[in-house]
Amino acid sequence: MSATKQTESLSTHWASHLQSWQKTQQSQSAYCRDHELNYHRFTYWRRKLIKQASPARHPVKRSDFIAVEPCSSEAAQSLTATLPNGVLLQGISASNLTVVRQLLGLLP
Repeated sequence: MSATKQTESLSTHWASHLQSWQKTQQSQSAYCRDHELNYHRFTYWRRKLIKQASPARHPVKRSDFIAVEPCSSEAAQSLTATLPNGVLLQGISASNLTVVRQLLGLLP
């Protein structure tokens, strides 16, 4: 069997299990135990198939730069940061910078 056909076969196999699992109320580990599946392979294929099914996005890396736009002097008293997941932090200033750093340090 060619590598492509083997991958397609595995993809079909795991997609079938993922659909079956979603119809149950079981946790992933319980489903794997009941069906004698390797839990780590199950989660690998789950992530892989979800990634294939989702539209292509440009992932934001932590090292990416962000655009900074000049603003009026009144607005310059505080900053706004938009995180890669869409969360907006507003009102960042010298007085609360320590708290903002602590919050950002908690992010994965």
